[in-house]
Amino acid sequence: MKPSILFILHMPPPVHGAAMMGKYIHDSKMINETFDCHYINLATAKDIKDIGKVGLKKLISFLEMLKSIRKMVKQMKTQLVYVTPNSHGIALYKEFVIVQMLKGMGCKVVIHFHNQGVRAFQNHWPNKWIYPRLFKGVKVILLSEALYEDVEKYVDRQNVLICPNGIPDINE
Repeated sequence: MKPSILFILHMPPPVHGAAMMGKYIHDSKMINETFDCHYINLATAKDIKDIGKVGLKKLISFLEMLKSIRKMVKQMKTQLVYVTPNSHGIALYKEFVIVQMLKGMGCKVVIHFHNQGVRAFQNHWPNKWIYPRLFKGVKVILLSEALYEDVEKYVDRQNVLICPNGIPDINE
């Protein structure tokens, strides 16, 4: 039996860097053949202009997402949950709630940062309260060793994995 992973990540639309990486993971033959994969799209924005905005539709979408995540975690008894949070802003707050819910359900969580900004925003309220809780008890994937300084205040080096973005060869 293959290990099960729940991927909670951004996928297009809208199209942006983290969403494209989410699509590559979702479409990866190697990942899908190696693991029992399940996917939930983290996006609540429907287009680029909608990113960073708050609204009733997005709140309802988020609450439905939380319900779907809880249901999937209970059904599949996942061994690992992979989440791609933002490092700051409104999206961080949404993704913080998701990560905390997962930890409360006893899930092993890996967070994969596709951007930096923790260090730049660590003294802003409520980030100075959120970051220590977000990083507690999780493994962190960073795109390069140089990005470790962005999170070193909160994450021991032994809990960090380095995984550069791999862009698939379109000629395959």
